Amino acid sequence: MPKDSHIDLTTIDGQLLDGLDFCRKVYDLFDQINREPDGKRRLRLRLSKTEKRLIEELLPLTRYIQVRYQAGRRIKIRWLSGSQQYDAVLSSSGSLVEHGGAPRRVVVEVTTAVHPNDYLSRRLLDQRGGSFGVKGIHWEGKELISKPYVSNGGDNAKDLAEQILARLSAKANKAYPPSTVLVVNCVPPCSLMLEDEWKDAIEQVRLAKPSIPFREVFLLDMLMAHTATLHGDGRRPQRRKR
Repeated sequence: MPKDSHIDLTTIDGQLLDGLDFCRKVYDLFDQINREPDGKRRLRLRLSKTEKRLIEELLPLTRYIQVRYQAGRRIKIRWLSGSQQYDAVLSSSGSLVEHGGAPRRVVVEVTTAVHPNDYLSRRLLDQRGGSFGVKGIHWEGKELISKPYVSNGGDNAKDLAEQILARLSAKANKAYPPSTVLVVNCVPPCSLMLEDEWKDAIEQVRLAKPSIPFREVFLLDMLMAHTATLHGDGRRPQRRKR
């Protein structure tokens, strides 16, 4: 990004953008904040609407777009910051759309599956340089305490699966258009989630057979770049006969 240029939410909000151009603008915004004085702290603690929406909505949207954007499917996006039922509208064109392999238009809702103590963990990282993890954090009076927590094998996958199922349950109780894609930004309770732990967590979610009143649910771990897709109840895309 040129040094004399500046980007903020108004540069993106309500604008119809090519999907990859949208991703570039979001990354430019992240880099711009990260370079500013106290920028890393602002991103870590999400001190304003800009940092909160950047981390919790815009970056997960870029991951979804980059996974779905391909030869035969070009995507345009309009991200909306208002109080509507969804966060963005995606329009697709190309041969995959023409032959029924991809939807022409979907709306996207972004949510986060995260441990309730995550914000406290980020606060401790900012104030003390780190913590022993979300499950070892508690208050003693007015003091925030972090103690070591011993996990058993499989706990990381089990905990993440429970976080995901809780978000799916909460979202399933709300009315969304049939064309809605739910993007779930999964924040593991551990610092780094190994690939086999991620796969185990997703399998536990699938075996639980949650109600999914969405076209699809796109699950992602931003840090480790893990992704997975759950198809909605009876809304698996149908291919047209050629």
